[in-house]
Amino acid sequence: MFKSKHLPHNDFFANFAPDFNPFKMMKLNRFFIIAAMAALTACHNDDPVVISAEREPVEGATPDTAGPVAGVYVMNEGNMGANKCTIDFFDYATAEYIRNLYPERNPNAVLELGDTGNDIAIDGNKLFIVVTGSNKVEILDAATCKSMGHVDIPSCRNIAFDDKGNAYVSSFVGGTGDCGSVVRFDTTTGTITGSVSVGLQPEEIVIADGKLYVANSGQFQAPNYDRTISVVSLDSFTMTGSIEVDVNMHHLRADNEGNLWVSSRGNYYDIPSNLYKLPKEGKAEFGSPIALDIPCTNFTISGDKLYYYATVYDESWNSTNIYGTVDTRTAAKGDDFITDGTQASIMAPYCVAVQPSNGDIFITDARNYVSSGELRCYSPEGTLKWTAKTGDIPGHIAFLMR
Repeated sequence: MFKSKHLPHNDFFANFAPDFNPFKMMKLNRFFIIAAMAALTACHNDDPVVISAEREPVEGATPDTAGPVAGVYVMNEGNMGANKCTIDFFDYATAEYIRNLYPERNPNAVLELGDTGNDIAIDGNKLFIVVTGSNKVEILDAATCKSMGHVDIPSCRNIAFDDKGNAYVSSFVGGTGDCGSVVRFDTTTGTITGSVSVGLQPEEIVIADGKLYVANSGQFQAPNYDRTISVVSLDSFTMTGSIEVDVNMHHLRADNEGNLWVSSRGNYYDIPSNLYKLPKEGKAEFGSPIALDIPCTNFTISGDKLYYYATVYDESWNSTNIYGTVDTRTAAKGDDFITDGTQASIMAPYCVAVQPSNGDIFITDARNYVSSGELRCYSPEGTLKWTAKTGDIPGHIAFLMR
């Protein structure tokens, strides 16, 4: 039995561990504390933990190592304030879908990609991600998805490029008064080289014939929405005019013949969404907008065909999704671009794009807007080829060329 005049007798230690030595135990405790602190320090100094992307083969997709398209980037917006903007990638060479690629390729990024993505585009060998909630345009190597830096632009929305190494980004702020702006920066250095005031809450941008066209929404001024497309000279980088179309404009595209196409969101009450064609009549000149009386939430153009979808609501706010095409030469409405009936299982269409080499049609489904969405690939004939699970709110697509 252990006894000490310095320590009180403890019957538990005496009976359970006759060789127990408190002084030796105190030394061991100090040793373990020092060892634990050293281990924690070592962990702190180690390289950052790499978060591996999720990879899975896509059922129904066939590997393609010869085609001109290497893969499909999908940018998932994530909910505002949730810091969940992510990038997915469908790899044609392996027919594999990769979810949340950015943190794997950029383990030192503190907050990963950022909050609330709004646009994605490839120019040259760079991938540009417009992250509205984080007030930045992230610049990545298009082949590796590794960050090359970023450009700080408040409330940035959409991006376009000229053929002189400049990027143009619409911003809800930065203009004179309550106007929005378009910010120009050098894609090589990331240096901001200019800014021009445009309309209220500008959205998508088209560059053609030495002019920059900006669809203005004015969505913060409801019910007094903006109705214009701003026209900006690239040479002087000043706004030279505007084209009045309809309220609350959003998506803007140019077709093969130089005509402009723009969608109006409407006022969510008695003015429905609509699709407009602005016929080209000369160099940087357009005729009066032609209303097609087609509801349009989003659209894309490939060849001489425009692909659109719309979510429309009845008086009880029950929604219906519609899908269709338009001949850009004649403005004639065509058939639905989904022909096999599988559109019935799409809950919330959110983006549409056409693969430039084989004509496959991609459409995303945001589902319930708070969890994983879906990417669907349809043949040019409108039959479903495959689906893949995405991140939250898959909203934008860019094709990586080989």
